[in-house]
This record gives sequence, C-alpha cells and structure tokens, in this order.
Amino acid sequence: MIVGWQPSASHFLRPNQVAAKTPGKSKSEATLHAFEFLAFTQPQELPAVLAAIGPDDFLRRESIEHAIELSGVEPLSVARFEGDEAQWRDVNDELSTQSLFDTGGPKVVYIRKSDSFLSANRESIERWIEQAPPGSTLLMDLQSLPANQKVYKLASAKGRIVGTAEVHGKEFQTWIKHWGTKKHKVQLTDEQTGLIADRVGYVGGLIDCELAKLSLFADASGKIDDDRVDELVGGWRTQTVWKLTEAIAEGKIAEAIEGIDKLIMSGQNAVGIAAQMSWSLRRYAMAATWYKQHEQFGMQGVKLSDGLARAGFRPYDLRKEEDRLKRISWIRAKELLQWLVELEKKLKGTHSQEDRARIALESFIFCFQ
Repeated sequence: MIVGWQPSASHFLRPNQVAAKTPGKSKSEATLHAFEFLAFTQPQELPAVLAAIGPDDFLRRESIEHAIELSGVEPLSVARFEGDEAQWRDVNDELSTQSLFDTGGPKVVYIRKSDSFLSANRESIERWIEQAPPGSTLLMDLQSLPANQKVYKLASAKGRIVGTAEVHGKEFQTWIKHWGTKKHKVQLTDEQTGLIADRVGYVGGLIDCELAKLSLFADASGKIDDDRVDELVGGWRTQTVWKLTEAIAEGKIAEAIEGIDKLIMSGQNAVGIAAQMSWSLRRYAMAATWYKQHEQFGMQGVKLSDGLARAGFRPYDLRKEEDRLKRISWIRAKELLQWLVELEKKLKGTHSQEDRARIALESFIFCFQ
C-alpha cells in the first residue's frame, strides 16, 4: 500500500534492504513504486544503477529526472543516450573516463528506452554493475525487467528499482492530488481528482497535461471550480486534442480538421477545445520569443531547445518539438499569441454560435498551412 506522502526511514534504503526487513516478501515486491519515489524530498546520492521499469513512460522518465534532482547533480552534466541508438563502448567511456573539462563530479549516464540496449549488451552491463566504480551511475528506463534476470538482482543489490505498475482507486487519486500541488500548484478536491482519474485513466503523461491545463484556470490559491474541471477534463477527448495540436504544429491540416470534427460531434464545445489547444500552442510562441530576444542581444551559446525547455516542454521531447517549432516558423510563432487571443474573443463574441464557432476554429488551423 502506498502510505500517504511521507515515506518512512526504511523507504530510503535500497530495495533489497527493505525486502530483508520484511520476512516473506520476494524481491519483486521490494520494488519501490514511482508514486512513492516522486514524493521523496530528502537529498540522496545516486546509486551505481537505477532502473525505472513498467508500462508508464512518463512516470519512468520523471522518476529518473527526480533521482538526478535529489542527488544535486547538474542535469546538463548527465550524458543522455537513446536506447535504440546507443553503443556500449560510448556508454562505458562516459561512465569510466574523466575528460579535461570534468570537475571531478559523478559520472552519470541515462539510457532512454533501454530495453533494446539491455538486450544487446546484457553481459557487459552485468559485468559493469558488478564492478561499478564509486561515483558512476547508470540510469535506465525499461518497459520490463523480470525479477529472475541477473540485471534485476544486481540492480536490487547495488542500486534502486522504481516501478510504474498500474495503481487504481484511492491511491491513484492521492497521487493526482499530490502531483497537482507539487508540479502545477493546483489544489484539487477529492471529487475533482476522482473525475480526472475516471476520465483520463492511468496514463501519467495525460494526467500531467490535464493538471497543467487546469493550472491556467486556477485562482490565486490554486483552487478551481467544479464546473471548469468538468468542462476541461476529458478521457479520449484529451488524447484527441493532444494529437490535434501536434497535427497543427506539423502542418497536417486535414488531420487537425478531422480532430475538430470528432470533438464537436462528441459534444465538446468550441471554447473548451480552444482552451486546450491554447495551453499547448502558446508554448511555441513563448519559446520562439525567448530565443529571438536572446539572439538579438548577442548572447552566445543560446539554443532553440533552451527556449523550449523554459516554455515547459519536457527534456525528452525537445528534439521533436524543435522540429515542430521550425516547421511553424518564426513568422507564425511571433503572431501566435495574438491569434489565440483573437480566437478566444471570436468564440465569446461574434462566433459564439455553434456553426460559427467551428468556422473560427478551422480558420485558425488554416493559419498553419
């Protein structure tokens, strides 16, 4: 059971140590759930290996980033590889070799989507974990890691395993409330978290997006009224709007129009659709503006990805979001915030009727053709 959000002292032990204190528990039961791990606030050194495993990609990545944060290691100093592209020789070099520019701090490597990388380099990884030098850490996120595999046993003995297996009911709703407060400064009621859980389901990334969207409508204390939560939160509708905004950014007009049609036919109103689109699209405008301002002031080393990160895009999405922003272009991006304001005015004024509201939405989408 996930107990509140104040972990006991035993939770700060390695998984095998927790299991050793609990007679009759298997090593698989010693896996710490991401909900608990993300609630940790005390500084912790990184172990030799940390594996985040399970079906939820968002929670795996957040757990890895949280471990880095708790350790005090500078995120930019972490060497990051994609699992389907990484070569063991390069990873091993990063873990073992100090460069001329290193300050003598920890050597940390993060392998994103590590399943294929682990399969291709299992024996090398096992040997490295067994002989891991002090101050070196291998971070992996994996969809699966059976408890009978040697890597699992080594990770249990020398590091930490964080799981993302589905949790439902009260415990899931407790995490939604906690995450809303911690990450998005939203104060939700039990009824509101229940509605979010029912409509969105156990998908960490979608829950995070819903909470970020709700934060735009919260008052100064972080509270939001029930009617607004009911209007803005929707299960498959949320996924449709998410795909719709991606299609807009990529210039896939026909796909975006189809998304609008699907949402309206399901009973979603135009104001709600526009609010959800605005939350996502305005970040591109913020990123482009930040980048251009720093470029005009002649600041060296400024990258477009820096602007995207400051606008709220996740570190692991920066590459594809940079491509989308380039596709949108600076000319469109600098007008985007004004376009969104004009769209909102139309939907609340001249285009408030259903048929005209649809015209306003579709006209806005055609700006990205």
